[in-house]
Amino acid sequence: MQSTRSIPLPLAAPIVVIWASGFPTGKLGVGAAPPFLLTSVRLALAALVFAAIAVCSRATWPGGKRFGHTAVAGILTSGAQFAGCYGGMAVGVPASVTALVLAMNPVLTAALAAGFLGERLSRIRAIGLVLGVLAVVVTLGGQVLADGAVNPGILLTLLGLLGFSAGGLYQQRYCTGVDVRAGGAVQSGAAALAVGVIAVFEQGHVTHWGQATAVLLWLVLAGSVAGTAFYLRAIAVGGASRASALFCIVPPVSALLSWPILGETPSVTAVLGMAIGAVACVLGTRPDPARAPKPRGLAEARAAA
Repeated sequence: MQSTRSIPLPLAAPIVVIWASGFPTGKLGVGAAPPFLLTSVRLALAALVFAAIAVCSRATWPGGKRFGHTAVAGILTSGAQFAGCYGGMAVGVPASVTALVLAMNPVLTAALAAGFLGERLSRIRAIGLVLGVLAVVVTLGGQVLADGAVNPGILLTLLGLLGFSAGGLYQQRYCTGVDVRAGGAVQSGAAALAVGVIAVFEQGHVTHWGQATAVLLWLVLAGSVAGTAFYLRAIAVGGASRASALFCIVPPVSALLSWPILGETPSVTAVLGMAIGAVACVLGTRPDPARAPKPRGLAEARAAA
């Protein structure tokens, strides 16, 4: 039976800060290196860290078909998510807008689970889904008006969201019980290889090695390692639903961090979208009173962008 305790502030705060900081630091990263190269190197380093942890702790590695399923889940949750987000930010999508779109993951996951896994979608969560769509439309619509044209990066960002959500469902369907340490190594490694193939054909080169290195260290050590550890602890303390609800706080915190780090001032439509998105996340992550929610720790821990 899952815990119903509230997640304490000393645990919730670092999770939110790590998730939120991943977006402006990712934006700094794509300013110093091509986005797909940055993604593949980040994932390769994360795979090495997870593999070292798994070997030292004697974790059980997935074998046979489960290994393949774990790799596919990683390509979706990590490869598609980060390649889409970094690719979008590289062509002008603000970090705060990217954070809002990715924060809709629990809402979209609930809708996809209802359609493909037959899970019940309550009326409250359906309202959350509608509000989530509205939040994204308002925010991206404001971005289009500001740019005067449809930024192709928006499509990449939406692709990142879709991959993240689809990967979570694939994880739930085929990878239940996979050790997070060994599974993280397999998922990150498979995603690094998939994105690396794209990076081979990518134009551009590293322009600021120091900046790119600092960003990678933060994204790997803080985002992939510490973020995963804190998130799984939050699931153990308060349950998957409460942990997922932390997504609603990420966009405004990301916007606050993006202001001094990147000089990005959120537009009126972005602020409105964040407010609507926060309500959508709260409603969309409410547990079904008829049954306890199932944790999706390994997949959703990929949230720290």
